[in-house]
Amino acid sequence: MFQIRRSIKKIYKISLVIFICSISIQYSFSQTDTPEKILSDYIKIKSTQGYESEAGIFLSNFCSSKGLHVKIFSDEDSSYNFAASLYPLSTNKPNIILLNHLDVVPANDSTEWQFPPFSGTIYNNKVWGRGAIDCKGLAVIQLMAMLPFIDAAKEKDLPYNVTLLSVSGEETNSEKGAGLITSKFLNELNPIVVFGEGGAGVKNVISSDTTKLIFGISVSEKKSLWLKLDVYSESFSHGAVSSDLYANKKLLRVLIKLLDEKKYIKFDDVLRNMFRKLGNMEGGIRGFFIKRINWDIFWPLLKKEFEEGKPLHLLVYNTFTITNISNPNVPSNQIASNASAILDCRLLPGTDSAKFIKKIKNTVGPKVKVTVLSSNPDALASPLDTFYLCMEKKLKEKYPGCEVMPVLFPATTDNNYFRNKGINTYGIIPVYLSMQSIQSTHNKNEQISIEELYKGIEVFKSFISDINKKE
Repeated sequence: MFQIRRSIKKIYKISLVIFICSISIQYSFSQTDTPEKILSDYIKIKSTQGYESEAGIFLSNFCSSKGLHVKIFSDEDSSYNFAASLYPLSTNKPNIILLNHLDVVPANDSTEWQFPPFSGTIYNNKVWGRGAIDCKGLAVIQLMAMLPFIDAAKEKDLPYNVTLLSVSGEETNSEKGAGLITSKFLNELNPIVVFGEGGAGVKNVISSDTTKLIFGISVSEKKSLWLKLDVYSESFSHGAVSSDLYANKKLLRVLIKLLDEKKYIKFDDVLRNMFRKLGNMEGGIRGFFIKRINWDIFWPLLKKEFEEGKPLHLLVYNTFTITNISNPNVPSNQIASNASAILDCRLLPGTDSAKFIKKIKNTVGPKVKVTVLSSNPDALASPLDTFYLCMEKKLKEKYPGCEVMPVLFPATTDNNYFRNKGINTYGIIPVYLSMQSIQSTHNKNEQISIEELYKGIEVFKSFISDINKKE
C-alpha cells in the first residue's frame, strides 16, 4: 500500500512538472512570437534562388501552427510554393491573395555588411538582413495581419477568403513560382484581387514639400526580357598577335553601338495620370509643367529630369543593362574565339517584345547570335477598383496627411503573371521606407524599421477587416 502511495505521489509530481513546463513553453513561445522575431528567424534561412524549400517549410509550418489552412502546390528545392488561407481553398470563396516570394538575391559582399546578411540581427529598432524588405518583411506583414481573423472565420461566414501565397523564383523571372501557379492552380485559388510587392511610402518626391509622405500603389509595371549575345571569331591565338576583329573586340563594338542607339520616350495613361497627380501636389509653375509633362512644348524644360541615371528615366524608356560579359575559360595570354554578354532588358507596358528583339538584332547585325533566355508576361494596367480604394483609405488612416497614387513600377515582380490573367493586381509594401532602407534593397545592410513593420501589419489588418464587412 505504501509503495502504491509513493508511486501515485511520484506520478502526480511528474505530471505537475510536465504541466508547469508545458505552460512555460507555451508562454515562452507566445512571448517571442512577435513580428520582428518571426522576421529575424525567417531571414536566417538562406533562401537564395534555387534553395527556397527550407524557407517555405518554415513559413508553411508556422501558418499551420496558427490554424491557417495550408496547401502546398509544389515542394521542390527550387520550386516551393504554398498557400495559407482563412478558409480551405476547396470552399471556392472569392479570394484576396496576399502575394510574396521566398527567394532572395545573394549577398556576395557580406564582409561589407554591418551585420552578417543572414543573421536576422535585431538592432537599433530595426531588423537587419537579406530579405528584410524584399520580400520577407512583406510576407511577415501580410501573415501577421491575417492571424486575428482565424477565429472570426470559424465563427461566421466572411464574404471573402484571405490567402497568403508564397512562391519561389521571383528573382529569376518566376517560371517555377508565379508562372507555375498561374498556369496550373489559378482556378483552385479563385483570386478576386492580388496584393503583391511594389510601391511604398517615400519622401523627397516633390520639391515644394520634401517632408510629404507619398505612397505609390503600383497598378502596372515593366516586364523583364533577358537576352544573350554571342560573338564568334575564327581568331584563336596568342594575345601578342591578335587579329583586327577578335571576339572580345567585336562584342565591345556591338555593345557600344547598342548603348548609343537612340531611345524613344513613351507616356502611357498610368504615367500621365501619375504626373498629373504629382503636378497637383507640387503646385506653382513647376506643378503646371509636371502636369503637362507629355506636351512637346514643355519637354525642353524638363528633359534633364529624365536623363540616364535619373530615377524618372526608368519610367519613360525601355532600358537594358549589361549584367555579364564572359569568355570560355582560356589562359590570360590566349584570345578566346567566343565572347558573350547578357542584357537585362526592362520594357514598358504595351511594348511588343518581338519588335524590340528585332530592333536589337538589326542593331548588332547578322553575325551576332541573339538568344532569349527568359521573359515574363506583359499585362494591362489594373483599374482602381473597390480593393484599391480601400487600401488607399487605410494608408491615409494610418499615415495621416499622406498622399496615395497609382504608379507604374519601374522594376519587374510576380504581379504581371496575375494581371496577364485578367486579375486586378496591386503592388504595395504599406510602410514608409527611408532613403537608407530603399538603398539597402538588393544591396548591403538591408533593413526595415520595426515600427514600420507594425504599421504595415495594422494597414493590412484594417484592410481585411473593412473589406470583409462589405456584403
